[in-house]
Amino acid sequence: MTGELTGMLRERVEMQRRDAARDAIGGAVGDWVSLGMAWAAFEYDRAGAAVAGDAAEASPWWRVTMRAREGLSVGDRMLWNGRVLTVRSVERDPRFPDRLRVRAEEAR
Repeated sequence: MTGELTGMLRERVEMQRRDAARDAIGGAVGDWVSLGMAWAAFEYDRAGAAVAGDAAEASPWWRVTMRAREGLSVGDRMLWNGRVLTVRSVERDPRFPDRLRVRAEEAR
């Protein structure tokens, strides 16, 4: 995505991260904590590979462009239009430092 960014960001998304709380034996027990809301642009990427045995269908992947946000990382999730997306990669383009490119997999 090149050019003006502001007019392209038409969708609201909530970013979340799992709390680092652990139980007595070290298992994750933390809830999802909101990192805030942001404007973003979503593009359908592709269906992911169906690698889990006899998976009947693959999960959709999305390319998300948003204003640069510090702290968004792999493993975080985004809530968008009733969908839950797991962040799989985060990229910053040095040519456009105000943009963050995220690839996310839709949870089934």
